[in-house]
Amino acid sequence: MILIAALAAAISAWLLIPVRARARLGFINSDETTPMKSASRVFSFSSIANSFGSRKRKAASKQRDETLGAISVLVSELTAGHSPETSLINVGSHVWPLAYTAAVGGGDTTVALTLDARCRPELHSVAACWQVGLNSGAGLGASIAQLSVALRAQQEVRAHLEAELAGPRATALTLGFLPVIGIGLGYLLGAEPLTWFISGVFGLGTLLTGVALTLLGLWWTSRIAGSVEAML
Repeated sequence: MILIAALAAAISAWLLIPVRARARLGFINSDETTPMKSASRVFSFSSIANSFGSRKRKAASKQRDETLGAISVLVSELTAGHSPETSLINVGSHVWPLAYTAAVGGGDTTVALTLDARCRPELHSVAACWQVGLNSGAGLGASIAQLSVALRAQQEVRAHLEAELAGPRATALTLGFLPVIGIGLGYLLGAEPLTWFISGVFGLGTLLTGVALTLLGLWWTSRIAGSVEAML
């Protein structure tokens, strides 16, 4: 019986503990993934925690990368000597559709960039540089180049922060699954914990209280992580 408990504890530790920082990072370099690493990714709760509820975060990160890439291309176009409107057109309409339309039609590109910034906040700073550069004749390419460097640095800090937050998320998810593991251990040791939980008022109250506290802990951890991410 002791051997069964030790084996179950070892399996629980293997499944639940985030053993590698590379797993918490979500295997960014997918080219190096082997079948064994893929299996580790599937059965690692740290990777599940990294992706659990993170679809919105990943979409926002992808959108920021697209915006920063477009700004980098815009800097290259401006540095090459193209006019601001021509540079916008050459980059394309995916990131700033309204500004692209305004540049093609001879409209106010500054106002259009401000409107595009409602979907992509990074464009607020681009619109400010755009307005100053067009109105004062200042070096638009140089100012947007400096802005691009600053935005890249901010994105790197955000990526490091998200990687560090994967650990607390994995811990929260681990704590959420511990009651299930405990019930499984109880059955392995010959007890019937579920029967006790539903056989009386005290057991049912204990079960409901435990579920409520577990859900509250998961929500609180997610709230803390979300507030940290919102600081950037």
